[in-house]
Order: sequence, then C-alpha cells, then structure tokens
Amino acid sequence: MTDTDMHAVTDTDIKTEEEPAPELIATHYLTSVDELVEHLRAAAQLDLGVRVSSYLVADEDGGFTARWELDLLTSSPIHQEDDAE
Repeated sequence: MTDTDMHAVTDTDIKTEEEPAPELIATHYLTSVDELVEHLRAAAQLDLGVRVSSYLVADEDGGFTARWELDLLTSSPIHQEDDAE
C-alpha cells in the first residue's frame, strides 16, 4: 500500500443523519412552581424531554399571576447554538 491508498477517516468523512425532532406527547398548563417541579421530575425519571414556557395572566384585581406551559416530548430537544456568537 502506498501513502495515497491510505486514508484516515475523520468526523467530516462520516455522514450522519440528523436526529428526528422530538414528538409532542402532551401539553400541561400549570399554576404553581411546585406542580412544574413535580412534572419535571416525572419526565426525568421517564427519560422524556420537556419544553417549558412561562407567561402572566391578569388577575381580577389588576395584578398578574405566573403560569407555566410544559410540553412533554418523546426525547429532549437539541438546541443549536448560533455560529454568529
């Protein structure tokens, strides 16, 4: 074998398919941090992914109350970092 016949395999040579996006199982609307933590712990034990959003709801007295939306996913979503940073 000559040097030209040998080729080192690198990560750039291996073409991998991207992981499929996790599928949504259910969405839960939660009213307390304790509920949110309970759902997060359960998802972690079941090895499921989650996506959490928080939002405010107007009260009758003119104030606001925090609420959370938790999406339960088949696996953890992968966050892609921006190259511009």
